[in-house]
Amino acid sequence: MLLSILIGCCFLTACHKNSTPAPANKLQIVISNVTTTLTIYSFSVTEQPSSDTLINIYSQLGNKTYAVNVKSGEVLKLHYFLELEGLDPAVQPVISFIYDGATMASVTSDSGIISGDKFITIP
Repeated sequence: MLLSILIGCCFLTACHKNSTPAPANKLQIVISNVTTTLTIYSFSVTEQPSSDTLINIYSQLGNKTYAVNVKSGEVLKLHYFLELEGLDPAVQPVISFIYDGATMASVTSDSGIISGDKFITIP
């Protein structure tokens, strides 16, 4: 009887460990090289194919760093539309998507407007 209880406890413990989700890590979104006012009209990160929104930002100003929780193997859609205000920006703004210290994607524009969509897969 004691042996069957011990085996049952081991089985339940093993099942619980296997059902624990993978730990979430952070995807950093770094907006840098902004020397004038930067208006973020829209910025979102959505998990694909479920389209669950992980972050959604409107009307923020300046150099910023954001972070979202991601899991290995996730495919993310990055949507961004930002505009530098001013006649002639001194440098190009840069948006970098960094995971585990490595840059997964980076975008820039010298027109004062940065917009587009990117898909990245978390390793």
